Amino acid sequence: MKNAFGTSSSAFVEASLHQLVAAARLPGGGISEIAVNASLALIEGAKPRDEIECALVIQMACTHTAAMAVLKRVGGGHGSDRSVAAMASAAARLSRAYVAQVESLRRLRNGGSQFVRVEHVHVNEGACVASAP
Repeated sequence: MKNAFGTSSSAFVEASLHQLVAAARLPGGGISEIAVNASLALIEGAKPRDEIECALVIQMACTHTAAMAVLKRVGGGHGSDRSVAAMASAAARLSRAYVAQVESLRRLRNGGSQFVRVEHVHVNEGACVASAP
């Protein structure tokens, strides 16, 4: 687990697992083993390099789990129009949060810099070449 969480700290792994389990609680009080396992798979797939990245990936996993739970309630269409609209709004906010987290992870890994790589350049016959001053 330490390797998957990008840490050498047993305490960090233990605390992280408690957080994941707390986020996977079902309305009746039980724990969704499927949600915990899916979160662990997401963390392993993201391959965090350190505790900071892992904390962010854990947030991503929990946000995703919450968004899917809310979308399930929206899809069921149970409740008043007002409660369905509130759930749809919550799902949209959670989805935006997830996208922001993915972008934060990208910036954290790339140092915030962006680059453009040109892989193919074609120069056709008769093309003019301009030189910079």
